Amino acid sequence: MMPIRVVLGDDHGLVRSGVRAFLTSSGMNVVAEAKDGRELLSQVREHRPAIALVDLSMPLLHGFEAIRRISSISPETRIIVLSMHSDRRYVDRAGRLGAWAYVTKDEAPRRLIDVIQRVAQGERLLAATEAAEEMLSPREHEVLQLIAEGKKNAEIASIMKRSVHTVRNHRARLMRKLGVRNAAELVTAAEIRGLIEFTTPAGGA
Repeated sequence: MMPIRVVLGDDHGLVRSGVRAFLTSSGMNVVAEAKDGRELLSQVREHRPAIALVDLSMPLLHGFEAIRRISSISPETRIIVLSMHSDRRYVDRAGRLGAWAYVTKDEAPRRLIDVIQRVAQGERLLAATEAAEEMLSPREHEVLQLIAEGKKNAEIASIMKRSVHTVRNHRARLMRKLGVRNAAELVTAAEIRGLIEFTTPAGGA
């Protein structure tokens, strides 16, 4: 039986090293790692793994948006969230966006192995329900996350490889859709609606 091929996305190097070592010792093949959401998408696109392990608190492109995009660019890849967050809202949203399972970082390591094996065999452990609100486009989600991370228009334009004018238009549409007047209100409204994910300092992802 071929080893299960895994791509691991987490913005903390120590976490990635520990998870990789444990998965490898359990007979799995970690084919690539990623330290942010954009790199994770690139690695999934290149390697087409059986499993993508996705942390929710990643910079540049947060985990929820990564789940959405992986489901589109590599439908054969089954997504498992590995996160510090145990809030039911996170679990439900991950399931809505296409994740197959959700494991918290304080669970026993053997639980992660068991979940990966079950998902690889075709067992979906999260209900794939329809989203209650998908009011924003993928690009708008992307801009919103970068605004929440404190990025200015020029920085966002550089990261997304778009013009500053395009970024300004996305920002204006976001404010209109969420009914707010400035960036601070935009971030607050998005957080309340669960549309963004804040990254955490080292050791807390």
